[in-house]
This record gives sequence, C-alpha cells and structure tokens, in this order.
Amino acid sequence: MSAAVAGSAPPLPIASGQYTFRHRFAEQPDLPSISLTAKIRGHHIVLINPGKARIFPHGVVAEGTLMWNVAIRQWVIGTAASDSTTPEAGGCSEGPEVVDLVNHTYWTC
Repeated sequence: MSAAVAGSAPPLPIASGQYTFRHRFAEQPDLPSISLTAKIRGHHIVLINPGKARIFPHGVVAEGTLMWNVAIRQWVIGTAASDSTTPEAGGCSEGPEVVDLVNHTYWTC
C-alpha cells in the first residue's frame, strides 16, 4: 500500500481472519443474495463463494487490497494505487468494488 493511501486512511476496522460476508446489489439492496467467505490478512482480502454457482461461480469472486477511497469515503477492493482516489467506485461504476468491513457486506452492480 502506498504511503499516500496509508496516511489518509482510517484504521482498518477489521482484524485478520475468516468471516462470513453478505453480497448485496447496489441498485437493489433489499434483493436477497448469497453469503461469501471473506479471508482477510492485513490489507489483503479474498472473497469466496463456497456454495453452488448462482450469483457468482463457485470459488474466488474477488481478491485485492483493502484501500480507503478518499473520494467516496469507503473501503474498496483495489488492484491499482489509483483505486484509492478514483471518484468512480462502487455500485455500477467502472471503479473498484465497495466492501463494508463493519457490516460485512460486499457490494456489486
């Protein structure tokens, strides 16, 4: 993680470990979806669909670096340093996906 990201980010609100996260659709947040296994090691996250292929194929759904996006003021799963500053993030944007680390929710379009 770059020094610029580390200096502007709040403390990571989740400890390393394995968690159950809920998937939610940004445009239809009340639509039921699936549970995912989240494996977090420091700022690295892997989200896995442990069940049958429904919303996502079975296996790894997303993997990357947990970054605080200063433009939208939310945690995202980043793969490039610019993911921490891009104004297009989350929902149905072209930017990185949002992950709510406090409520254990993974948001996609």
